[in-house]
Amino acid sequence: MRVVMIDIRDYIEAMAVPEGLSYRSNCPVCGHDNSFSVSNNHNVLLYNCFYADCNISGKVQGMVYRSNQNPKQEIEFNLETATWVPVERSPLSMDYIRDNNIFHAYQNRFCNIQYDVKEDRCVFSIYKESTIVDAVGRSLKNRKPKWKRYASSKLPFITKNKSDVAVIVEDCASACAVTIAGHAGVALMGTNLLQEHIPEIVNNFKLAVVALDKDATKKAIDIAKELSVHMQTNIKFLDKDIKTWSKEKILTELK
Repeated sequence: MRVVMIDIRDYIEAMAVPEGLSYRSNCPVCGHDNSFSVSNNHNVLLYNCFYADCNISGKVQGMVYRSNQNPKQEIEFNLETATWVPVERSPLSMDYIRDNNIFHAYQNRFCNIQYDVKEDRCVFSIYKESTIVDAVGRSLKNRKPKWKRYASSKLPFITKNKSDVAVIVEDCASACAVTIAGHAGVALMGTNLLQEHIPEIVNNFKLAVVALDKDATKKAIDIAKELSVHMQTNIKFLDKDIKTWSKEKILTELK
């Protein structure tokens, strides 16, 4: 029994659930898909499997999850104004996910998505070395700004699927959409390539394909020129936003 508990603790801590959030995963005991829930309540990790034939539940003392890239410049994931729940609890969020070609990435866990109850936002986690350091939330009810950044990392949103190819886009929805073609999506959260973006792209991918929206063609050319100094880079000129494409077009155009 002691060995099982140690395994569960390691499994829970590896999920890196930030303060105030709940994550779902496969149960490490019964193996049932997406039935195992872990909530971080004031740094106490509460876990429970909702599968009827599995009665595993309990709590462990948690950890404070921070970026350890530079101890003097830690980025702390700040949730002081956010009330988040699993995205499955929000029909509006699930509609947004299905209507914008996000579902493939969500279903395959290429991204972590929550729902901000307070602000009606679909929230996409941003990682640094497997640790959540920031997030961006898409307004679902015309709240401004359309996209809200929850911390100050300035890092891009990058999908978690394995690929040598990064398709550079403007927002998280389009980044998730490109995973249908087997590539990783990198969302700049706009049309500007920041200095914080460059190492995240150059150090993790062999090829960058810049695919900004049609009205940002000049910006796409400028970004491609800047990245080409560091790595192989192409440009994909779009007729419309990737997240609005059919799955067939994504597979054809981005193969």
